[in-house]
Amino acid sequence: MSDPRHYILGAAGHVDHGKTALITALTGTNTDRLKEEQERGISIELGFAELDLGDGLTLGVVDMPGHERFVKQMVAGAGGVDLAFLLVAADEGVMPQTVEHLAILDTLGVRGGVVVIAKIDMVDDEMQELATEEARELVKGTFLEGRPIVPVSAHQRIGLEALQDALRAEAAALPVRSESEPFRLPVDRIFTMPGAGVVVTGTCWGGRVAVGDQLALEPGGFKVRVREVQAHGRKVAAGGAGQRLALALHGVKKDDVERGHQVLAPDSAPVTRLVDVRVDLFPHYPGVLKNRQRLHVHHAGREVLGRIVLLDMEELGGDGPRSGLCQLHLEEPLVPRRGDRLVLRFYSPVTSMAGGTVLDPAPRRHKRFQDEVVERLEVMEEGDPVALFRQSLHAAGLQGLAVADALGREGDPAALVVGRRVYERALLEAEAAAVGEAVRAYAEKFPLRLGMPREEVRRRRKFGGTTPEWNALLQVLAPLGGWAVVADRIAVTPDGPPLGAGLAAGAAAREAALRACGLDWPGLDAFADKVRSAPPPPTGQGEEEYLRHLVDHGRAVQIASDYLVHREALDDLLHRLRRHFAAKAELTFAEFRELSGLTRKLGIPMLEYLDQTGRTLRTGDLRVAGPALAETTDRP
Repeated sequence: MSDPRHYILGAAGHVDHGKTALITALTGTNTDRLKEEQERGISIELGFAELDLGDGLTLGVVDMPGHERFVKQMVAGAGGVDLAFLLVAADEGVMPQTVEHLAILDTLGVRGGVVVIAKIDMVDDEMQELATEEARELVKGTFLEGRPIVPVSAHQRIGLEALQDALRAEAAALPVRSESEPFRLPVDRIFTMPGAGVVVTGTCWGGRVAVGDQLALEPGGFKVRVREVQAHGRKVAAGGAGQRLALALHGVKKDDVERGHQVLAPDSAPVTRLVDVRVDLFPHYPGVLKNRQRLHVHHAGREVLGRIVLLDMEELGGDGPRSGLCQLHLEEPLVPRRGDRLVLRFYSPVTSMAGGTVLDPAPRRHKRFQDEVVERLEVMEEGDPVALFRQSLHAAGLQGLAVADALGREGDPAALVVGRRVYERALLEAEAAAVGEAVRAYAEKFPLRLGMPREEVRRRRKFGGTTPEWNALLQVLAPLGGWAVVADRIAVTPDGPPLGAGLAAGAAAREAALRACGLDWPGLDAFADKVRSAPPPPTGQGEEEYLRHLVDHGRAVQIASDYLVHREALDDLLHRLRRHFAAKAELTFAEFRELSGLTRKLGIPMLEYLDQTGRTLRTGDLRVAGPALAETTDRP
């Protein structure tokens, strides 16, 4: 027996042409489950059945309503269809909903199918042949052109075996649905069950789901856990692409879920009110699609209102083009992925008019007739994976792409991986050069400073990512730009700007004066008087610049906002503290004054500094040795 393969079969066609009767004959399941459907003899809601074709091949059958009032339900069921049969009753031939259903299936990308001529027991051979020719003519230029045309009678069970053979051959030719992509299930039914809670059903568009999986329900941002999985009414441990599934969900209420919501892997598709699409008018639609026209937009079973912006033409239809690049401005969010199909219906009266293919599921808002926008969308449409990846990389800018969104192309020569994000190499090289220019300009203005603060550079470069992402990016940018990251600064060299002779002499004089002060800092003004004869700081800058330079280079330590000491003086104090605590477990303030020689004015901020840096620990009015006292210096 072959490995199991699952596909979804859509049953489409005009009302009362016999879809439900045929499905019942094929599967033994009457898909008209509602009382009103059974009383009126027409399908109102989507119906579902299972068709086992043998050899591991199973079709989940979706019975789509054929009445013009229920096209919305038909579109909802057609979204996940792999193959379809288009049913034409031999006694009536092609009818309006036959044409509309075919256009919808074609635009939604259905890949295989069969044309069924039904009710052949009600007509003679001539009428059957006429209906067959009408159907053959109708499907020209669509996915059903050249597909099998099978005559059947559901009531007399004529042609059922031939139809199953044709469906088996069509399904066998389809590619296997991918279970490696992120899980995704658009919801078409919602109900509650005792012991299970909220249950949603739908067609699995891709991926795999198992009991216990943590998923998302969008739109809405709900985090849900899968409590139970069923496939066609049977409890299973897991389900996957191409199956009709029911999921019992924990973490959501029934009122939180609507048809067209999606259960999917977290962060695997954007929730958006803007979508870039290629729009194609249906062949049978005679009207014109105008810019800013209000429409019904159908996607994955969800219907929202929106307006269409025509990006590369004045209007669609009439004497002009019937295909164009557009952006949809939606009144409620959708959850699309690139390549998804959607259906556009006129606002009023509600008439199916066009199909669309999603090119960018989360774009920026565009202006009309922008060459760069049109070019970008054309690249996305052509689908060159390298060009598409590089385009996405360029569009991401300094935000970068998540590695998961790189689709395995993070090793592309045009890309650089930084942490968990991927950036355009050329952009990073340009950014490294721009940061270098900013840092050199800063060094010219403030030659005594070690470098420019990282956060200031981040603000100037308008980097929108997180601080960890910025810090990771700097480590990659530094060698590209020929500058250095030193602690919280970005510097022209690891030691900061080289000092000219005058500034170097000035710095040496301040260091000597600070060393001579020991722990007894005189205050900034008095210190400035001590070094008045030394070379001054740069024009327009104060004495603080020299002191900042000494701190940045580890030769001075900032004890408090206006209290600095030479590093050697602090090292000597720490040495005396270690000797004290070796002999005695506790330290009083009086003992500290005697040990340090400091008055209360400087002794208190010094003790607070020692507490903050872990050299001492305060317990009431006493101090004990802190875990950091074993350090030999106070170098950063």
